[in-house]
Amino acid sequence: MLPDPSPRDLQPSALPGAADPRAPAGAGATVALPQPTRTRWQPLRLGLVELFHYDSEEFWFADGHLLLRGNNGTGKSKVLSLTLPFLFDAQLKPSRIEPDGDSGKRMGWNLLMGSYERRIGYAWIEFGRVDEATGEARFLTLGAGLSASAGRAQVDSWYFVFDGDTTTPRINAGLWLTSPQRVTLTRERLRETLGANGQVFDSATVYRRAVDERLFRLGAQRYEALIDTLIQLRQPQLSKKPDELALSDALTEALPPLGPELLADVAEAMARLEEDRQQLEDFRGLAAAVSRFETRYRRYVGARSRRQARALRQAQTEYDNASRQRNEAQATADATRAAEAAATEALHDGERELERCRERVRVLVDDPANGLDAAAQDARERQADADRTQRARAQAVERLERARAEVEASRARVDEATSGVERVRGGFRDHALASGLTGGLSSGLTSGQRGRAPDDGSLVALAPAALAALDDAAVTQDAVAWREALTRRGEEVALVGRRLHETGQARARHRDCEQLRDERKQVFEGAASKREQADAAVEAAIDALRMAWEDHLAGLVVLRPARAGDGDAHEEGAEVADGLGAGDAAQAWAAQGEQADELASPSRLAALAEWSRDPVDEDPLRLALARGWQALRDQVAGERARIRLQDDELELTQRRLGEEQALLLGGESPVPPVPYTRGEGTRPAASPGPGR
Repeated sequence: MLPDPSPRDLQPSALPGAADPRAPAGAGATVALPQPTRTRWQPLRLGLVELFHYDSEEFWFADGHLLLRGNNGTGKSKVLSLTLPFLFDAQLKPSRIEPDGDSGKRMGWNLLMGSYERRIGYAWIEFGRVDEATGEARFLTLGAGLSASAGRAQVDSWYFVFDGDTTTPRINAGLWLTSPQRVTLTRERLRETLGANGQVFDSATVYRRAVDERLFRLGAQRYEALIDTLIQLRQPQLSKKPDELALSDALTEALPPLGPELLADVAEAMARLEEDRQQLEDFRGLAAAVSRFETRYRRYVGARSRRQARALRQAQTEYDNASRQRNEAQATADATRAAEAAATEALHDGERELERCRERVRVLVDDPANGLDAAAQDARERQADADRTQRARAQAVERLERARAEVEASRARVDEATSGVERVRGGFRDHALASGLTGGLSSGLTSGQRGRAPDDGSLVALAPAALAALDDAAVTQDAVAWREALTRRGEEVALVGRRLHETGQARARHRDCEQLRDERKQVFEGAASKREQADAAVEAAIDALRMAWEDHLAGLVVLRPARAGDGDAHEEGAEVADGLGAGDAAQAWAAQGEQADELASPSRLAALAEWSRDPVDEDPLRLALARGWQALRDQVAGERARIRLQDDELELTQRRLGEEQALLLGGESPVPPVPYTRGEGTRPAASPGPGR
């Protein structure tokens, strides 16, 4: 046996120790049961009763840990394989019980061991926690009952869950899995022993659900993944031969499932992502189409604008030329006026100088002291200066006349250009009004220029004189504003085109969605109709199965072995009938007949109908028939063994009678046996008489 862990670090229990003779070996009357120290469930004890080589063994955990030490073959792995994770999984498959997954190590062998005819055993584990609200200890015991017989390959199993606290009994402390005579409890006796605090489950599925609700609360899928992970991780020498793929799959299955809200959000996001992807593709196609349209439309608008602006450019060119010529003529006129003013001033200066010279001449003439020659020479010089001044004045007057003529010609050309500008401006204004490009284009005007402009303030509405007074920057700025307005108008037209195209695509998608909805509706209606037909077919099949079982059960006959002397009785049946007493045989076969009648009861047929709708486990009627057949087989086997024993006794009696008959036929008289009331030598044997 394996040594138990030392419980000296565990807190004492209020319940008494193992004073009962049924207590495990080594448990004294003063040993305190382990107590929980945490608010979460922690394992406290586990035990085995009549399993493997253990008659009643108990192992204690220390702070949730258990250490088993011993030589090879002492049963360390067997303790774990018969408790964990078996008490969580509740499946008897060797692949899930044995750490190495050997299919040859069946659960029946752990009970019978090749030396028992029938054996019942239990495996149990106890958990404990401290209640956060009250601070009291709470206990939960999980257990499995197993029963096996030598003549049956199947192992019967049942499971139990026992809730308790400090006032309720615990396993091996007020609650025992064996009778006072150390006979293992049956399923019915266990149900009576547990009482109201415990539950006994015949179904492993219901038991697993109860364990999950009390310990984990994971749900069926996550609980199954947890058990699979535990089985995968407890394999022997897992690190020497790691299976990365299997381990990854096990850990993946053990991950908690995503919540329905998150899945709904992800599904909605994926659906929106698909819609966004489709919309992005549509937008890309639309952008490509708009780009191609914009390229062609830009060329078209450029050509159309150039054609429409050709007259304006020509008028503007003529206007610029006329303005330049006018400016040059104005400059020439100004220069001529300046020259005329200078010449007039020089003329006036010459006249005044001439007058002074004349006055000097007169003075000189009147003064005899001055020489006439010097005066005459000076007069000639001054006359020459006056002549030069007169010629210069005549030239200036001539230039002034030419400048005035050129100014008049420039004015005529300016008037002609102004009329051309007005014609072109009228056409341009009409086009602008038709295109909606009006107003707000006078950003380049000064305050004075804007004051001379009409209400709209654009260059189109300025008078030719005010237009001529503008500088190149204002004209360029207004031209840029017109180009920007034309660009915005083009963008608005393109936007309207895109919106129309998107509207058409949206209508097409709407039509496709309506068509898809109609198709899905038809598919759903067809599926619903098929579901109704399938449900009707299932109900019909259930009724047919139930009627077939009723007919089959009505036609079943309990085969009774014929009595000796019946003409059509089989030899083996006659032997069974002869071996059974009249009362025993009648009672045995009557019990079998009652069992056959019980199979055809309405409750059995109703259970068959429920199983047919949800066939999770085996067919209940087939299972009941198999159990009845097994019970009858066991009974017949017992009767057959008893009959064989009777045959052996009869054969021995027949042999003895044959020997006695042979002695009698040989003339010998056998001596009767001495009665047991007479001692040997009490009466001497009589000698034979004469002639004998």
